[in-house]
Amino acid sequence: MPKIKTIYNLSFHESFTRQQGSLTYTWLRVPGGWNLTVESDKGITNTFVPQSNEFKELARELENRSTDFVSKKIVQR
Repeated sequence: MPKIKTIYNLSFHESFTRQQGSLTYTWLRVPGGWNLTVESDKGITNTFVPQSNEFKELARELENRSTDFVSKKIVQR
């Protein structure tokens, strides 16, 4: 099964484009985040979106807690 392309698995300087109505979103992977370009009939907007590990760290912490809980239950049996 082919891997779905998202902004999160782009290589550096690789882009990902999506059309939504009259807007075209182009994400370009750059060091530290993404460069987002939004094109419409009114013009072009360019924004840097920094990458954050905030939620990755939270997910890792929750995973560790659940693993500890399951491990304790197995040991108790």
